[in-house]
Amino acid sequence: MKIIYILIFTFFSIFTYSQEVKNLSPNELKARVVEINKAFNKVFMNDSTMDDVDTLFANYTDDFIYIHDVYGGTYTRDSLYKNTSIRVKERRYKRKTDRYKIVNMIPGYNGIAVERELLDSRKKHLTVFEFRGNKVSKITEYWK
Repeated sequence: MKIIYILIFTFFSIFTYSQEVKNLSPNELKARVVEINKAFNKVFMNDSTMDDVDTLFANYTDDFIYIHDVYGGTYTRDSLYKNTSIRVKERRYKRKTDRYKIVNMIPGYNGIAVERELLDSRKKHLTVFEFRGNKVSKITEYWK
């Protein structure tokens, strides 16, 4: 009977440990933002596909939210995916060059502030990415 208890305890210990979320280091946060920015830029291209949309959204948690108070408030992952998919399928994105270039990043604990340049206008945008493990759980925009 003791062996059964030991096996059960070991199983749940391993299961619990595997469910813990790893916090990213500052360099890992920066690398993830570069990767996500690249995927974001790809989706806005005139030749983007649903594979590009799926690649971008694979970087987001299931409960991901996007907040931009100046442009409509809070959006869920599902609503953003639906709207982005429609635009890609209808070929509404017309870009032939990247939309954003990363200018500066300040990593913190499970988050990173990112200064990006909108390449068409040279305007700077401040965006904060919050992470849960290696996926983005929230993006908040601080520009208008």
